[in-house]
Amino acid sequence: MSSINRQKDMKGCWFSLPETVYVSFDDPDAVMLYHTEKGHQVSSAIPKVVKLIKDVYRPENMGVVSLNDYLTDSETENFISRLKDLGMCLTKAQVPNQPKPIYFLPILNLQNDVERLHEIGEDYMIGENISTYLTHAVIHLSTECDKHCPHCGLFHKQTLCCSVMEQPSAMPFEQLRELIVQLAATSVQVIDLVGGDLRTYPHLSQLNTLIDQYQQFNWHLWQHIINEKGLSLDHVKTEVILTAPFEKTMLPEALQHDSDVRFHLLVENGSQVEQAERMVAGIEAERCEWVPIFNGENLKFFEDNVLLSEEDILSAPISMREIFCRQKLNTNYFGKLHFFADGTVKADVNKEAIGRFPEKRVLGLVYDELTRNTAWRRIRGGERCSVCRYRFLCPSPGNYETVIDKEDLCKVDLKSTNTEADDT
Repeated sequence: MSSINRQKDMKGCWFSLPETVYVSFDDPDAVMLYHTEKGHQVSSAIPKVVKLIKDVYRPENMGVVSLNDYLTDSETENFISRLKDLGMCLTKAQVPNQPKPIYFLPILNLQNDVERLHEIGEDYMIGENISTYLTHAVIHLSTECDKHCPHCGLFHKQTLCCSVMEQPSAMPFEQLRELIVQLAATSVQVIDLVGGDLRTYPHLSQLNTLIDQYQQFNWHLWQHIINEKGLSLDHVKTEVILTAPFEKTMLPEALQHDSDVRFHLLVENGSQVEQAERMVAGIEAERCEWVPIFNGENLKFFEDNVLLSEEDILSAPISMREIFCRQKLNTNYFGKLHFFADGTVKADVNKEAIGRFPEKRVLGLVYDELTRNTAWRRIRGGERCSVCRYRFLCPSPGNYETVIDKEDLCKVDLKSTNTEADDT
């Protein structure tokens, strides 16, 4: 279609954006539009285009603007035409004597909920169903182990794993029982049991009874393969941690063929990946989780296997719900609390404690995390992320950023992304 015919076709039309299109304004001089179902993305630094999209979001325009004021150059017309071809905009002919339509754009605002918690204060126990925010508990039963695994101190800072402390401790059973009672009054669905060598936990028989009484939870027992033998709990799924050196003889036949057992392979380089692949050959892929571990000397391994490229970020459609969550919540941490044997409670094992249990009740700890935000509402910020159009298409920040001391986990060139780009 010629430019003249295209302009004529769009003149006298209302313009809006469908609910499936997410818009990033993080670059002050450009806009990016992303189709959350098809994965298309287009961006532009054309001033007229930037103004058009920003005007759609102005409250007084109610999600709809007239195209008449924007069809002043071929670049803008071509951009709008491309949006139409990709199903990323809505146009409707204006009809004389009919009022301008209204379109409600998808907007999320969790901040109001947090502000209400501040206002309600200690009355949150009565006025707000705050218990629904907690969905996952990690209970560190003990900190004792005599195996001295290399890089032991690094593993638990990057992924769910056993760990050892300088001063060994075990959670008193009465403290554990009270914790489970309070968790039963929340929305917790998953409880992970971790520690050092859990075979040394002095209350295993009582723990077994407790698990039997609270089968509404999905219980998971995390144990390193070298400490797995001789530990058995009823109604619990086994999560086996595997670290180098990876040898087939490490895996008992019973574990290999037990569909309720999952394996977590902690790898630090390509050679370990190859060894681990041979080790788990024949085991269903869905039962194996590959976990890269940063040891301070393998940044190249992370650059090749963990850091995200532009192609990685756009490899699959990202739903509007996911994007909204990443704008307000940290999807790696939100809803999860770690309860340590010494009473310390954290939302992020690498950050400061929220408080102590049982000195403070579980709901009080949830309230403190929501209002203080040590992890649950930590989103992508920083110098690079805050001006990148992929800011909320990327996963939420997690343990790797802390351990590597890097604000992001990407290889995106901001100079090339924050200019006009074709759809993907």
